[in-house]
Amino acid sequence: MKRIEKVLVPLDHSDLAKDVLDTALRVADQFNAEVHVLRIFDEAASLKQGESDVDMRVVEAETAALRKEALVRIDGAASLTKERIHAEVRSGPIVQVINEAAAEHYCDLIVMGTHGREGISELFTGSTTEQIVATSPASVLVVKPEGFPYLRD
Repeated sequence: MKRIEKVLVPLDHSDLAKDVLDTALRVADQFNAEVHVLRIFDEAASLKQGESDVDMRVVEAETAALRKEALVRIDGAASLTKERIHAEVRSGPIVQVINEAAAEHYCDLIVMGTHGREGISELFTGSTTEQIVATSPASVLVVKPEGFPYLRD
């Protein structure tokens, strides 16, 4: 069986994000792996005078909040410690940023959610999760929301 040493968890602000994080932490605990929690802004920080400081404070606060969220959820985990939980915020095209982060951290697994959205844009571009599965240097574990179409009890 493939050894999992580093897990990347890209999170958005959806309700599903908590389930994704919980799943990633459980997997990491089983393998005694590090966890890299990632939040992505699809817009770059402002370079205008005075605005960059505000943007940097937002990024720092967001990073601290991500790490705190993960630390709260590892309570009772056998192998996870605060030293094994990392968080960062990046900006850029989502698929590219996720793949870059996975490669830079040498992640063995990416845990992410899918919302099952449909529509004309999905028809042409595919979902973010589908694009990651197709292009990622790491294996991908997809977490679906409760009641996702085609799930049965």
